[in-house]
Formats: sequence, structure tokens, C-alpha cells
Amino acid sequence: MAFPFKPAFPGVLARGATPSATITSPTDSPNVPGGLYADIGLRCRRSVAQWIGVYLQSFYGSAQIRYEWRGDILAIHDDPWDEHPGEQPHLVYPDADGRYEIIEPWLRASDQRAAELAHLHPDALAILAGDELPGAAPETTSVMAAYLCDHPGAHKRQRRLLEAALVDLHR
Repeated sequence: MAFPFKPAFPGVLARGATPSATITSPTDSPNVPGGLYADIGLRCRRSVAQWIGVYLQSFYGSAQIRYEWRGDILAIHDDPWDEHPGEQPHLVYPDADGRYEIIEPWLRASDQRAAELAHLHPDALAILAGDELPGAAPETTSVMAAYLCDHPGAHKRQRRLLEAALVDLHR
């Protein structure tokens, strides 16, 4: 599953979840009915949830969204304007299979797009298929930074911001 104009992450759709569109190209806007991306749940392993958090913090800034781990519980702080202070943070517990449900505007990556990503970034996808946690090894960080920055939505400082998000994760 992928964000529009952003990286793809492996996971299992939450029961009853249906993506509102399919991404076929990193540069073309998917045709979404009504023009709105629907938030749906993506169930993923802890390592993938951590990489999603690192990516989102690096893209939006930790003042806007922050993933905080409290043991096995993921606390997602996503209310930068304090519109709903009583609802913060959103706590995500692992399910019976050890997966965390991350709710975002996920879109399906087409088979062709998935094959392109596998060709361009096989090492990054192998990392995401495993259980290695972010920041475990410098080689992993380098491979994942290249993957997470290879999309049209990446900004010039994305790599440096990814490294800062990794530091935040290990505080």
C-alpha cells in the first residue's frame, strides 16, 4: 500500500477496508472518486510501523505528526493545532498477530508499480519484508533513505530529516 506520491509499505488491509484508488505511476494522480482519499487501516508488523513513523515525521515534521513507542504500544500524536487535545495521542495496540493498524489515506500499488519498486529498490523492500527495526545498522538506514526519498513528493531536505526522525525514534 502506498501514500499518494509517496513511498509504498507492505501490510494487510484492515477487515472491510477498500482503497479508493490504485497507484500506477509515481507521478500521475490516481483517479479518486469525489477527489477525496479515504482513510483506511493498514495492518503491519512493528518494523514497518516504525518505518512509516520515521517517514511521516521526516515529511511533515515532528511538530505535526509524531510516532512514540511506549513499550509495545504505539502513540500517534497527530493534532498540530491542538484542535482535539483530549483525543491525543491515538494509541495503537498490536493485534493477536502482532500487527499495528495504521490509519492513513492508503492506496493500492498496482502490480506494475510494485514490480518497478522491486526492480529499483530490492534491498529496501527486503528490509521492509523483514523484522529489522529502523536504525539497527547504518547500511539499513542508507538503503531505506534512498527508497523513502525516491518519489516525486520528496523535498530537498528529506534525507537529513529522515536521519533526524531516526534519532527521535531512539531517544
